[in-house]
Order: sequence, then structure tokens, then C-alpha cells
Amino acid sequence: MKIYYQEQPPKQKSGKKGKLSKAEKEKLKKEEAERKAKEEEEARLRAEEEERERQERERQEKEERARIEAEERKRHAAEVGELNSILEGNLTALENQNAERRAKAKWDRYMLCDGSPDPTIPGEINTYMNLWKEDDSKNDIESVLKESQLTHSLIGELSFLLDDTPEEELSEKDAVNYKQTILELETLLAEKLDIATVDLLKDAASMADQETSNLQLVQQNERILLMLWGNLSKNPRFKTFEFEEQNFGFELTKQLASLDIAIRIMHLKYDHLSHHCRTFHSKKKKKIVPPPPEPEPEPEEKAEEEKKEGEGEDAEGEETIPGMEDLTLKLESEQAEDNEEEKKEGEEEGDEKKEGEEETKKEEEAEQAPVEEEEEEEIEEDEDVVDLRQYQPLGGVMYFDLLHLPPQPKNAKGWLMTQDVCDELKRMPYPGNDNKLGQTLSGTLPMGQTLDPKAIASAAAAAEALGAPPVGLNFTLPENVLFSEEPQMAYWSPEGKHWRLDGFADMKYDEDGRTVSVKTINFGALTCTQDKHINMPFQSWELRPKQANNALLTIIAALVEIEIEIKEGLCCFRQPEDSEIKPELENIKEKWVTPKELIQLLYSAGVNLFPTTESKKYVSISEKEDLTEEGVYQQMALTASHFAYSWSKWNAESGTEKIVIQGTELLQDEPVIERRKQKRKEKDEWSLLMISSQRAMKLRMTEFDDQFTEDFAEGTEFHADLYHMVLDLSTEQGTDRMKLSSFQFVDAVYQLLSATRVITYS
Repeated sequence: MKIYYQEQPPKQKSGKKGKLSKAEKEKLKKEEAERKAKEEEEARLRAEEEERERQERERQEKEERARIEAEERKRHAAEVGELNSILEGNLTALENQNAERRAKAKWDRYMLCDGSPDPTIPGEINTYMNLWKEDDSKNDIESVLKESQLTHSLIGELSFLLDDTPEEELSEKDAVNYKQTILELETLLAEKLDIATVDLLKDAASMADQETSNLQLVQQNERILLMLWGNLSKNPRFKTFEFEEQNFGFELTKQLASLDIAIRIMHLKYDHLSHHCRTFHSKKKKKIVPPPPEPEPEPEEKAEEEKKEGEGEDAEGEETIPGMEDLTLKLESEQAEDNEEEKKEGEEEGDEKKEGEEETKKEEEAEQAPVEEEEEEEIEEDEDVVDLRQYQPLGGVMYFDLLHLPPQPKNAKGWLMTQDVCDELKRMPYPGNDNKLGQTLSGTLPMGQTLDPKAIASAAAAAEALGAPPVGLNFTLPENVLFSEEPQMAYWSPEGKHWRLDGFADMKYDEDGRTVSVKTINFGALTCTQDKHINMPFQSWELRPKQANNALLTIIAALVEIEIEIKEGLCCFRQPEDSEIKPELENIKEKWVTPKELIQLLYSAGVNLFPTTESKKYVSISEKEDLTEEGVYQQMALTASHFAYSWSKWNAESGTEKIVIQGTELLQDEPVIERRKQKRKEKDEWSLLMISSQRAMKLRMTEFDDQFTEDFAEGTEFHADLYHMVLDLSTEQGTDRMKLSSFQFVDAVYQLLSATRVITYS
């Protein structure tokens, strides 16, 4: 057996195990200091190198930017001139086409042999109105409704001429005559409808319903629906009546149910009243011409002024001798008399010449004087007056008239006795037109007065106490008008020539059934209103080409999504297949019309995507310079055959002077690329383009970056405008397609972009 012994390490002599000596500590400190110094030196050198690289990079970028700007300045004038030449050429071609179209329409109107008068010729239109007014053989309702079609056609013709004719071709006198003729035609039609109503009421008994013994009559054409009810039985139990097929009903009060009354509901499927309202038109800007500068004094006047100034200085700086002042004044007066005598002959000879020179000078100053524009002063209105710059009447005008029922013919021993009554339609006054009652029913009171919360709930009872209980109405909204919110009822005030909101109570709206029930004390013209800007601001938009002279404008608004296809000079409205289909808009789909006609169709259908100059007061927008924005729309239209554009979130971050949009060349008719954001992000197909009044450039950043920067993309150039920027980014195939764009297509795209103002209102 062997025994192994492990050798033990020698014991340290120091008192504590593992303790470093002073020399070792100093050595470690020195090594640590050297290491830190080395790291600091390396960091310093690295920072210096990075700074040198940064400075070099900035220097190169600065030099590159300066080079690009220098090159852009060299070609700026050429690019601006080329763009202006293209725009002027398109404008000239468009004006020539429109002039030829107007001339042809005028000739066709002249050659028309259908017996209808020319509304632009006073003799013809006055003869037509006088003959119809005096013709008593056509006062029956069927004849009046038939003749109203021609009347509406003449009114539409005049309205189109007022809107379509350029200002330089339409004299102020003709414009006034056209408007006056429209008003006279509307008045004549209203008179004829009243006369026809009187004839119906005179013979109401012969047309009475067998069940109720009351008059129930419906007559209509494409634009007018007439419903007439006569209280022949005077049975207080028959307080409620409904025209079932027309989805319109009313509920009378006990007092009215026992009177000789008739109710006429006349639904006009157009609005002929709103244009009389002050707020219907955009606010005009008053031109302010600054006063001309004061004429310079004549040399003699200058001398006299200098002399007076000199005298003043003498008076301040020197002492005057007693009596010298009187002597000086005497000498001056004598000298002045002599000068006047000498000047008389010369002034008489030069009066005419001087007057002519002054008139010429004033005319030149007036021409050269800058003209300032100031917005029309805002007139404060009652809070119940509808501001048509913010709200729009929809669905036409509905007349709800309370009429006097004339005595009916009576049979007596084989004789038919008829009381001779006047042919004038008698509207019965309703005491509910009292202003206090209207305030009670609408829930409003004058400033400084408080309203009891129970007042609205007891509005009907309060009305009865005042002797004017409200009348109930219930109807279905027109099926071809889209109401995106609960409508507000308004009535027309003939005195103020505006729509008002007071005098309505207990309004109920069934969104699914599209029915409205309300109680009112207002008889006369009624309408439904809706906020004009309910679809603003837009969520996004995109303009993409389909082929040459064919593009698709998609707007995703707040509540609706629409597509407008543009082909040549026409366009049509569509609803995207994957969006919520609005049945109210079915009747305007797939109709190829001009941009103006499509704008009117959409507006009348309750889809207002067309802001006015006052809309920025009611909508949060990314305001831009007007001239820059209009220029971008023109250039987008020029390139719309091959280049796609889209909304950018960075447009709101770029300020008022710069516009940021997305753009890419697109030569294939593909689905809307806006919905394929992920694919776009992966391929980075779209570029960010920034345009100002001075230049256009492609940005280095993308739509998906986290911070906005105006750094330009490498390998690109600055250009004077968007048009030449797009040319720089386009292929030869895309440029060739763009050159095929017709001026009609360019104008149609521009009209829609300018009308929707998608850059500002998105």
C-alpha cells in the first residue's frame, strides 16, 4: 500500500490573504488610466472622423443642392413658358369649342319649330305669358300641369344661359332681363296653379270620397305633386287623413276640423325660393379703390408756402421791428393784386387745356391705383334664420296651405244652384304665426330669458292655450335624396325672404323608414335642411389613370365613398362595390354628363363634396395658397392620363405655402392602390412630391416615415412646376400617353379637382 502526500503551497508572509501591494495598486491604476485615455482618444478620433464625414456630406449636399438650384434657375423660365403655352393652348381650344357649341345651340333654337317661344326674345316670351294668362280655357289642373312642363323648360333654358354664358358675352341688361323673366314665369305658374285649385274646390262635392264624404284628389307630373283635401263633412272625428300612395298625412285640430277649410299639399321637386335668400350666394368682396394721391402744388403755391415757412422761421429767429409787419403785409397785398391781373389773361387761355390734362391725369391715376378687396360685411341674423352658406334645403319645396273652402253647388227641385264666388284662392290666416308662440314651440327665447325645461314638452298645450294648437304632419322623405343625419324642418318667410326654423315641435325621425313626423303652426312653403359640410373633411382621395383620356377620381368622404370616372369631356358617378351602397343615389349612377351637371346632380341628391369660399369657417382644413393649389390642379389634369396621385398625411405638416401629395406613374388599369398600403410600403412605388409657388421636388422621405423633412431625393432635380417634375419621373411610354390627352379631358379633370378641392379639404 502506497501513501501519496500532496504538496501544500507556501504560506504568504503578509498578514491578510489576497491583499495587493501598493506597487501593484499603482500599476493597476496606471493601466486603467492608460486604457481610459486610449478609449477617449479613440472616441475623440472617431467623433472627429464622423464630424468630418458629416461636414463633408453636408458640403456635398449643399454643393449638390446649389448645383441643382442653379440648373433649375436656368431652366425655370423655359419650363414656366412651356407650361403657360400648353395651358393657354388648351384654354383657347376650349373657348373656341364652347363658342361653337353656344353658336350651334343658338342656331338650333332659332330653327326650332315646335311652337315654343324663345325666352331670350322679350316679344316672344311676353306674348307667351300674356296668352297663357288670358286663356281661361286652360285653367283646369290637367292643362296647367301640362303647360308647366314648357314653363319649367323655359326657366331651365334661361338659367343655363345665365350660368353658361361668359360675362364678356352676356350684357348686364340681358342678365337682368333673364332673371326678371324667370321670376315672371314662376309667378305666372303659381297663379295658374292657384286658379286651378279654386276650380277644383268649387266643384269639390262632385269629387267627394264615398267613405269620408270629403274631397280627396291627387294630380301630378314629373316635377309637381298636388294633393288636395276638402272638409265637406265637417265631422270632428275626421281630424287625421293620409294620402297613402304619396306617404303624406296630416292631423287637424278640433277647431279646424269643423270649419269650411281645405288643405293643399303641393310638393315641388325643385327649389325656386332659396336663390332669393341673401345667404344663398357666396359673399361678394367689395372693391376698395384707395383715394388718388394729392396733386403736387403749383410752383407759385410752393413759393408762397416756402415764403410763409421762411416768415415763420424769421419770426422765431429774429426780432421784428414795430410797424414793419403792417408794411410788409401792405406790400405783399399790392404785389398779389398785380400778379393776379397779369395771370388773368393767361389763365383764361389755358383753362381748357389744363382741365383736359387734369382729367387725363386722374384717369391714369385711377387705372394705376391698386384695387383692394374687402369681404362683404356680415349682417347679423336672427338665430332661427337658416344660413344657406352652412345648410342646404333638400328634396324640393313642400307647400302646406290652409285654404277657404268655397260654398258648394246645391240641388234644389232639379235646379243646381251655385253661389257666385271670386276666382281668387283664399288662404286662411292661422293665429299660430304669433312670434311668441313660435319661440315656445321651437324651444328658443330672446337673449337674457331662460326657458323652463318643461316648456318644450308642453308646447302643444301652451299653443292651445293661446288659441293656435299645432297641426301634425307626417311624410316620407324623397327616395332620391340622401339624408345622412336627421333633417331640420324650415319654413319660408316671404317678408324676410329666408328660411326659418322656429314654429316646429315634437319632431320625430325614423331613419330606417325615412319618415318624419312633426307638429307645426306654420302654413306655407316648408322644406328639409341638412348641414352642407357633413361629408367634410374628406378622409382620403385618389386620382388614377385607366388609359389615355380616361381616369378615375375616388373620394372617401366622412360618410360616403364615391367614384367618378372621367372620359374625354364627360364623367359619371359610381359607388364602389366594397362600400356601403346608398339606394338614394341609384338614379344618378352611370349617367354620362358634363362635370357641371354631375356636380349639380350630386348636390341635389344630398352629396355635397364641393366646398365654397365660406366652407373653411365650418370645416377644419389644411389651408393652402389659392394660386398654388389651382396651379397644382391644372397640372394634375395635364398628366392624369398616365400619372396617379393620392392624398398624403404630410400635406397638413407642410404649411400654407407648400403642398405635399403622393404620385406614381401608372400605365395599367389596376384596382385602387390606396387600399393596398402594405404592398405599396413594400415596393415603395409612390413618391412624395412637394410643390410651392416657386418649385416642385421629390422628397427623400416616404409616406410611412415618422417625421417630416424637406430633404430632396437623391438623383432628382428641382423643377419650376409639378408638370415638369412628373415628366422627369415618367417613362417614355407614359410621356407618349400623356401627349395624347385632349383638352376636353384635361378640362373635365380640372373642373372636378377644383370643385372638390381635395388637397385642402382632406
